[in-house]
Amino acid sequence: MRLVFVNHCHPRTPHVCATRVARMAEACARAGHQVVLLTETLGGHPARLSPGELPTALDRHDWTQPFLLDCPPQDGALGAALRQGWGPRLLRRPLLAAIYALRGGLFTDWRHGASLYLPLLVRHFHPQACWATFGNTDAWIIAQRLARLAGGKWIADLKDPWSVFIPALLRRVLTWRFTDAAAFTALSEQHGAEVKTWFGRPATTVYSGIDEGFLPPPPPPPSPADGIRLLLVGGLYAQEHLDLLAEGLRRWGHRPTLVYAGSESAKARAAFAGLVLETPGYVDLPHLRALAAGCHATLYVRNSRALYQHKLVELLALDRPTICLPQEAPEALAIASRLGADFRSCADAAQLSRALTEMVGRITPIDRTELARYTWDAQAQQLLEVLV
Repeated sequence: MRLVFVNHCHPRTPHVCATRVARMAEACARAGHQVVLLTETLGGHPARLSPGELPTALDRHDWTQPFLLDCPPQDGALGAALRQGWGPRLLRRPLLAAIYALRGGLFTDWRHGASLYLPLLVRHFHPQACWATFGNTDAWIIAQRLARLAGGKWIADLKDPWSVFIPALLRRVLTWRFTDAAAFTALSEQHGAEVKTWFGRPATTVYSGIDEGFLPPPPPPPSPADGIRLLLVGGLYAQEHLDLLAEGLRRWGHRPTLVYAGSESAKARAAFAGLVLETPGYVDLPHLRALAAGCHATLYVRNSRALYQHKLVELLALDRPTICLPQEAPEALAIASRLGADFRSCADAAQLSRALTEMVGRITPIDRTELARYTWDAQAQQLLEVLV
């Protein structure tokens, strides 16, 4: 098939927002499909291609890899300024709501920039289906317009909760703009419930995957007698939960080295003052796996507003006891159970301290056959069944 995937975040953006669609595009290309990945340009950089250069670039492309079409923002200066905090605080929220209501989204600058490429993409690529993920509604509007121009279909993907990202008064109103979606996909069953609530439609669950490199069993951890190392991964989210995690570590009767792999190093240093802390920063997956090899357990702060965090399976694949705070949703617990993982979901500092005592030093290998169901290639097959 000839497919266009739409995501606001450029694939080189050092943030999880870039991961899902870019990796799905790679997996679908490996499966033999031609995939154009349409994004915004990276951080104000110029576009790789002008609209006039697009036809030749498409003709010359090696379709074993996705074709990156990064579109520079154009016009939409008011929305861009408001997103960056311009203007009196009391006026920003009403103005943002007005832009949403009148234009359907806040990233009209990216949408306008992309619109210059869409007719050429239709004429020279002939897309059969478009898949766009909701990090903002403009991604859906771009896919919707492209599908109409091409006479094809578009599929809406929900990776962020509609009830969190859309202003309350507009949640029901905005749904009418997207009733022509051929189908919906969702990051998790919980995101699928959001689709059912707001759009009255079922959604196919397509989890974000894990790299094939996670499939082989990792090496066993070093002996705890040589010093206990704990790996904390990802965003730190609500301060109250971060404080509870820090309190749980201080209550514990050991003095571990805490390795924080994430982009909020300053926040981590403030929260874990007095503890032995290493902050390698945001790391790629091979580096994460290497860090985990030297640690005795992994931890993460759960962001309940996100509903489901796809790093869960990556952490469970490391064959280390995994602990989160606050408590996880039933869907995450069910996945951990199916994998046979050593996983504990904690509500407070006392539970976290107790979990560390009971879990650190244990080795409970997960079911690697079950794990293979969560690779990018396996989950791409789920997506392709919807796109056909």
